[in-house]
Amino acid sequence: MVVAAVVLGRRPRLARGCLGLAVGILWVSSTPWAVDRVVGSLEQQYQDYGNGQRLPQADAIVVLGGATYSGQQFPRQEPEVSEAGDRLLQGLRLYQAGKAPWIVLSGGRVQWQLQGEPSTQSSAAQLVASEAEDMAYLLQQMGLPPQVLVLEKTSLNTYQNAVNTGTIARERGWDSILLVTSALHMPRALATFRKLGLTVTPAPTDFLVDRVNLGFSWKEAILNLLPDADNQSKVTRGLKEWLGLAVYGWRGWL
Repeated sequence: MVVAAVVLGRRPRLARGCLGLAVGILWVSSTPWAVDRVVGSLEQQYQDYGNGQRLPQADAIVVLGGATYSGQQFPRQEPEVSEAGDRLLQGLRLYQAGKAPWIVLSGGRVQWQLQGEPSTQSSAAQLVASEAEDMAYLLQQMGLPPQVLVLEKTSLNTYQNAVNTGTIARERGWDSILLVTSALHMPRALATFRKLGLTVTPAPTDFLVDRVNLGFSWKEAILNLLPDADNQSKVTRGLKEWLGLAVYGWRGWL
């Protein structure tokens, strides 16, 4: 669209072609078919592990961050769950099912909005709760005893999640963990953890693509042709995850 705007007066045919391509990309990425190809191709890799009752026993359950909004950002007064809040529910379910005696909550918090001098920023950073602390607060509100929670409060990405959790596991003598994260994120997270030599079983949740086959319907097919901003948002997240896989592979983290 930017190219079309620049060359519109001088090369109208090229401008029309660019606009047509832009409209095509926007339309295709707004359909459920694109969601299935981009997002579903990642989620279905470990979809059979979504049933927690079938998972094996482990030494600990690891819940990755990215599931909460800070309660210290106005106007919120308490931590709130995001779209990925199912991660907390999955961790709670697994613990209640007796799958492991410990829950590791892994996640720091990027301080994007701190203002002022470096000394002020440092003091403010100490006051902002990590994602691990927010998750612990919410799980305790759900009735989970605080003594079973282990907080890893410094990691800012998936690789750091794996490194820091691995350190905790070695210190405590844990041999196996159940890894809880969104199904879309699971392929990258699981590969990163296993690359560091950890014995990990996936426990995905927060599925975005339904796998229910109700047969063909012309009405549904026509509706699927209509653009949907929610579908485009899911495709964007899926493309980001594929990019993350490429970057992690290039850096040797997978």
